[in-house]
Amino acid sequence: MKRTGELVLGIIGVVINSIAAIIGTFMTISLQVGFDQESDLIENELMNDPNIQAEEAEAVMGMMGMFAPMGWWIVAIHVIGLILGIIALVKLKNNGKAAGILFLVAGGGMLILTLGFTLIQSILFIIAGIMCLVRKPPVSSEPPEEPRTE
Repeated sequence: MKRTGELVLGIIGVVINSIAAIIGTFMTISLQVGFDQESDLIENELMNDPNIQAEEAEAVMGMMGMFAPMGWWIVAIHVIGLILGIIALVKLKNNGKAAGILFLVAGGGMLILTLGFTLIQSILFIIAGIMCLVRKPPVSSEPPEEPRTE
């Protein structure tokens, strides 16, 4: 059975997902390196500000320190979704139902676990998964053969 629509949606989702994973990796690395270099400067500026108390400055620094681990979390979810999408594309020819389930797991998981950061590729994977599961095999136009009685 031809599954051109599912294949195209899956490929577009995998390409977008891989681009997002690469960009996310570089952004997280640069954020981590930049934060390590400038954290002392930011902390000194916050401590010298008379309007900000020491507890508030520490809370701000702690919150800023969470951005890099959050970035790695989103990159990891992108990579897992990318692997599931590629496996679903491979299984698409032979087993449409399994590919549909993999697309749905990848799309739904990425959407929920990244709190919507992967909206576009998640929607593409979910649509491809639904198309895989609801598409029926084509009905043959030939009448069924009747058994011969000899």
